[in-house]
Amino acid sequence: MKYERIPYLALGSKHEYAGTIMQPIKVPVFDYPISTRENFRRVLRHENPLWVPTSANDFNYCMGGELTGLSDLRFDFTQRCDWTDLFGCVWEWIPEAGGSMLKPDRAPVLGDITEWEKKIVWPDLNEARIKTCCENYMSRPYYHPEKMNYYDFGQGCTERLVAVLGGYTEAMLALAEEPDACREFMAELSRFHCKMLERIAKYFPTDMIMYHDDWGTERDSFFSERMMDEIVYEPSEIIFGHVRDSGIAMLFHTCGCVKRFLPYMVTLGPDFLQLQLRANDVRAYKEQYGDKLGFDLPMIGESSEALIQYIDQGVSDLGKNGGMFSTVFGGDEKILWDGMEELYCYSREYYEK
Repeated sequence: MKYERIPYLALGSKHEYAGTIMQPIKVPVFDYPISTRENFRRVLRHENPLWVPTSANDFNYCMGGELTGLSDLRFDFTQRCDWTDLFGCVWEWIPEAGGSMLKPDRAPVLGDITEWEKKIVWPDLNEARIKTCCENYMSRPYYHPEKMNYYDFGQGCTERLVAVLGGYTEAMLALAEEPDACREFMAELSRFHCKMLERIAKYFPTDMIMYHDDWGTERDSFFSERMMDEIVYEPSEIIFGHVRDSGIAMLFHTCGCVKRFLPYMVTLGPDFLQLQLRANDVRAYKEQYGDKLGFDLPMIGESSEALIQYIDQGVSDLGKNGGMFSTVFGGDEKILWDGMEELYCYSREYYEK
């Protein structure tokens, strides 16, 4: 069956506001044949869902800092500025890059990773504040109680190690010279994240989180399989296992060419991977690991035509049997509308073949 793509805000079209990590946007409302929760269950189990879900259509989606009141990972700045995160790291928002960089002229939180127990000040997970933040978010006009809940968890083990030490050079040296201290710091960070997850879930019924931990450049990984085995894996397994045991789905974002770490991702068990498409052959990963791992196709495009082509190819490459998701970060409202229409309609057609 061919499904009609409804033009942006066409007469008679149905729409609603949905949150993104940048700003709320108007999104199309679809007449789903089954509930979004049932369809997502099929996606997770790779049991032939009826469409590919998105963060904007099927979920309420926000940054974790909105739910904790802590200064965590942010993407909502409109101009170049400095900001300080929950661990005291100073960043500069770079509009041209669409992200933040550590300020090079600021002293790092840690000059020596072996001093982490003395110098790291763990953020206060005040329950009353978190409760208030969650209630405030769920009272916003673009929060839809019938949707599932999804938030961006922020920086994981190696990303936080880089941040507190002041950069990648310092962090890579620390991994090589002080592996025990790095592993112990990252394990404590994961235990802190477990507590954060529990506090948020108490007041914001959580269906999925996005967890960030960049493991490579576009050429290769930052560190070897041996360092993964001896330093990074065990702390990572603490948070991955806790999320899994809590019945919450996980989307794992990791930048860089991470082919060498795909077997580790399989055993860590995230439900979806969000990878740099230009640095990874995601189609090949789907063919090899698609029965064990799902994949996220971020909705990014400079024009409606380019986004539609990207979506059609992405569904053909990654949609087989389910295990596919799409995160809508934000951007041009019309282009994203056209992309969401195409993704819903094309994936309905794909799964009906």
